[in-house]
Amino acid sequence: MSDGIGSGGVGGPQDVYEALKSGQIQGDRARLKAAASLLESSFYQEMFKAMRDTVPDSGLLSGGSGEDMFTSMMDQHLSDEAAARVERGLSEALYRQLAPAQGIADEVAAAAPEGGGPDQGAKEGAS
Repeated sequence: MSDGIGSGGVGGPQDVYEALKSGQIQGDRARLKAAASLLESSFYQEMFKAMRDTVPDSGLLSGGSGEDMFTSMMDQHLSDEAAARVERGLSEALYRQLAPAQGIADEVAAAAPEGGGPDQGAKEGAS
């Protein structure tokens, strides 16, 4: 999502969360987009953590708690960047799904892909 939430206007996820809590982000659309972006970032962070947990520890060059803290911080940064750079990611899907419940149906219809999906053109060409 390129609305300045993840990079630019408001800083990282903690800043976005604080802005949501304090009311700095105004309007239902902006608040829903910010919340969806936060959820996408949290999802990526948990996914990165789960992937790291599958790698066995060698024990020879273990960095201890310092390495664990650095790895956690790096995963958080990577998840923030991934959420900010993916255009049609989880946050966009969440926004499209939740917007009608918030009465934001006009923008949702415009954000939906035309033709029903990415492979629709291929099906029409094959006919």
